[in-house]
Amino acid sequence: MHKFVGFIQASHAAPTGAVTIVFTIFAWTLGWRNWELAGVFLAVLIGQLSVGWSNDAFDASLDQRSNRLQKPTIAYALQPSSLWIAAFVALSTSCALSWIVAGWVGGTFHVFALSMAWVYNTVLSRTWWSWLPYALAFGAIPAFLSYGLNNQSPQLWMIAIFAIVGVSAHIANAIPDIESDKAAGLQGFVIIMGLRKATGICWALLGAGTLILAMVTSASSYWIPLLLTGTLLCAVGYSWKSPRRDAMFSAILAVVIIEVVVLLIATTQQSSGG
Repeated sequence: MHKFVGFIQASHAAPTGAVTIVFTIFAWTLGWRNWELAGVFLAVLIGQLSVGWSNDAFDASLDQRSNRLQKPTIAYALQPSSLWIAAFVALSTSCALSWIVAGWVGGTFHVFALSMAWVYNTVLSRTWWSWLPYALAFGAIPAFLSYGLNNQSPQLWMIAIFAIVGVSAHIANAIPDIESDKAAGLQGFVIIMGLRKATGICWALLGAGTLILAMVTSASSYWIPLLLTGTLLCAVGYSWKSPRRDAMFSAILAVVIIEVVVLLIATTQQSSGG
């Protein structure tokens, strides 16, 4: 049980669960149903497990040197080799499931997304290009689900929103740890750019995402664009005025969540209309 808890923690359970739920709901809004939808859920979940485990396996030596006692490889005495084995088994299983449920074209887009996540973990996470795998991996998801469902290409606005949300989430996730990561000698897009520039880029991306979603939903609803605009303005004001250290992260996260919800609503409306 002790090792099992360690593997759960090493999987980065919160982001793994969030990504799996969002992608599965998005698949449902497109028209995926029954066992095919269950297949999407399993392919994404197992793929995300491989991403989390490979991340902690790759970082094991750094965590040991930095004395990060909360990390699973230390707190639960997990061997990096065990995590690597679990990660490769999960990756292989997810790739096979992706091709089974989404076909060669659709499944390959999910395999590409997973490969980008592994490239981030092992190559780009500590470079200026750390944002790129997020953009490419998240941007590939609409193609995975659209080609897999009916062999049709996804709409460009969906690709843009997924890429924007992916990069924004990456920046928002890195902002709270920017000082501790810098002290540990780590690099990465957010650390290299600095707090002010990285935050500005994140808000600019969220502004672009808000504009795209407002344009997409304006024909069918007037309150959704108002909600998006109001949320963005309130989030900016809160992050500017609040004395809390995590105010900026909380504000950015709130906008990301609202944009994901609106994305799902917009997809449902377009699928019903189509």
